[in-house]
Amino acid sequence: MKRISRIFLSAVFCLISAGTYAAEIELVESVPAETVYGSTHALNPINVWLEMINRAEKSLDIEQFYIADKPGEPLENVLNAVKEAANRGVKTRIIVDSAMMKESRTHLENLKTANNVEARVIDFKKLAGGIQHAKFFIIDDTEVFVGSQNFDWRALKHIHELGARIKSQRAAKTFKTIFEADWVMAASNDKKDSKKFFHKQNFNPVTKKTPEKAVFRGSEVSYHLALSPKELKPKKFNSEIDEIVGLIKNAGKSILIQVMIYSITDYDGTAWHELDDVLRTAARRGVEINMILADWSMGGKADEDIKNLSKVPNMKIKISSLPEHSGGFIPYSRVEHCKYMIVDNKTALISTSNWSKSYFYSSRGASVIMRGEAAAEALKDIFHKVWNGPYVQPVDTEKEYQPVKRQKP
Repeated sequence: MKRISRIFLSAVFCLISAGTYAAEIELVESVPAETVYGSTHALNPINVWLEMINRAEKSLDIEQFYIADKPGEPLENVLNAVKEAANRGVKTRIIVDSAMMKESRTHLENLKTANNVEARVIDFKKLAGGIQHAKFFIIDDTEVFVGSQNFDWRALKHIHELGARIKSQRAAKTFKTIFEADWVMAASNDKKDSKKFFHKQNFNPVTKKTPEKAVFRGSEVSYHLALSPKELKPKKFNSEIDEIVGLIKNAGKSILIQVMIYSITDYDGTAWHELDDVLRTAARRGVEINMILADWSMGGKADEDIKNLSKVPNMKIKISSLPEHSGGFIPYSRVEHCKYMIVDNKTALISTSNWSKSYFYSSRGASVIMRGEAAAEALKDIFHKVWNGPYVQPVDTEKEYQPVKRQKP
């Protein structure tokens, strides 16, 4: 019997190694300089991005919130690689959000000096009331990167981030559907123009009903994708908020969450209890919930909501404050920007969205949901390094938190 088991396991390993599965997923973590972070389960984003862009042969479609570079910093090599790809004949298209054009304009103009580069600015506030907050790019319609990392030099060096590289034609085409719709809407400022892309899919998208098997660190996982905003996507595509709520509702034992921002008061001042209610319900039925928030969440209108949530039995919340870099203060950096969740040690979600209403209902965002212990264990490793690390403290319900300085006075 033991001999048969060994033969079976060897056969499975050989099938995986031989590339039996059509897809492969790699975890990609940005580690802030001079911190104790860094998981052996994850790859470096600079290396992954450069490898992906340098191997592009036909097309490179980039959709980002904004672009922010600084001479001599890591993103410079990435942007140069984009220009080199375009100059060797790769059709390159770039979308950024209008809200951050002050930051993006110079870098976009520089990129457009290369051949085969076209860029458009999308006014997502006009289209849906929010922002284009997704961060993804597609190579040759065969693989995609998606995660919390903006095209920002600080996201590669001074911010804790998490993303995923998905080698899959189905995943690439799923994201390409969103990109093509946003590309057209960026030109027309009319969300009706998205319909021709949303109603006609001549492929099998990666959804909850039609997931795809993939290799993750040598093990099999099943994954699907989800998008935001809820009303500006193909009907077949899953929505982020529905997936997150569903995972929490169906949790049996444990939920681990890390997001930068958690708020039940939206930017327009309206109350939104959808996530808060399901978290409270899960905790009250005995699910152990541990949540890490960035210190950027504190010092404002969300404080009382976070403090009240932390008082629910089985609900523990910690606030992370990364130390300033030895080189001095760096604006809009040294922060936990990851957005992910692990449920019952078997399901892992990586997202581009913060946890407040506008990110799910009026802004563009994306998530990867992986089912399998290998993916859950990898994200747990990252979570526990933060949860048990030197930069977090339990939320203090008696403390009057002050806003974190994000920019120079």
